[in-house]
Amino acid sequence: MSQDLDLQQAKKAIAALYKKNKKNAGNDMLQDDEDNFIYVEIHTHKIMNKAQSKQKQIKLPNSPYPESYEICYFTKDDEKKTEEKTKNTAIKKVINLNTLKTVYKSYESKRKLAASYNLYVIDDRVAPLIPSLLGKAFQAKNKMPTKMKHSGDMKKNVENILHSTNVKLHNGLKTRVLIGNFGMSEKDVLSNYEAAVPEIVQIAAHGWEQVQMLGLKCEGIPYLPTYTSLPKADSKATVKKEEPVEEKKEKKTAGKKAVSADDDEKPVKKAAPAKKTAAAEKKAAPAKKAATTAPKKATPAKKAAPVKKAAAEKKSGVAPAKKTETKKVTKKAATPKNKK
Repeated sequence: MSQDLDLQQAKKAIAALYKKNKKNAGNDMLQDDEDNFIYVEIHTHKIMNKAQSKQKQIKLPNSPYPESYEICYFTKDDEKKTEEKTKNTAIKKVINLNTLKTVYKSYESKRKLAASYNLYVIDDRVAPLIPSLLGKAFQAKNKMPTKMKHSGDMKKNVENILHSTNVKLHNGLKTRVLIGNFGMSEKDVLSNYEAAVPEIVQIAAHGWEQVQMLGLKCEGIPYLPTYTSLPKADSKATVKKEEPVEEKKEKKTAGKKAVSADDDEKPVKKAAPAKKTAAAEKKAAPAKKAATTAPKKATPAKKAAPVKKAAAEKKSGVAPAKKTETKKVTKKAATPKNKK
């Protein structure tokens, strides 16, 4: 027994469960056998296992099942021969693999079979084949069969199954394991709790360090914790987690200092306004184009310059002299022809 296992706290929790169950029994007329079960429920700090169809068995000093429990047995052997071996046991139905494949082939037939018996046991020789044959009908009701030895004394093998509980591994933080029912005495439930908890902790949490909460639970009654623990800091994990945070802070402060130093030493980086001036020049370009187009409109004024030159020549008298000379020549040449 581990020093973390507080039996006094468990004893108080079991007494509270029995007291609450008596009150509920008078008010609720629709209770079934599952409402009378008592479980150990364990919560872990992190996921410790992978989901497996195989269950791990824990032996208990007292049977957690009611005495009226009926068992269905799946076997590889002949049904009639097996029924003779299990006459004085809790096994009420024997089903061969061939019968399971043919008679119980449909989903509806498997669903009815899953609701017909309290507990299902399987021959250890064909244990890997049964889960695929039973399918979702048994998984939905959490009635997957428990493995049992096919050889030896069948009555003793059945008693071993009835005086044990199973831990189903899954990829979750919560695991629930059956340890008793309200038809048992509080003392027997406490002895089952004492025997089962160390094994449950080892299988589900791999030790007490990962146990966040441990307690008792049954249907219709709140969860009663018997052990709680905060997560213990891992030295390696804390170093890996804390160092990056400090490094990030140092990098941020160093980055701010580097930026301020660069601003003081390298003012060349403030060249961003040059882009703005270039953009301003692009915007001012149309003004230059307008200025260049203005002289083209003034070209007719340059064509008027010869007029001024002609006026100057007239004043000087050169051009009129040439015109008079041509006129006189033409007149003198014409006079002799008229005389003849």
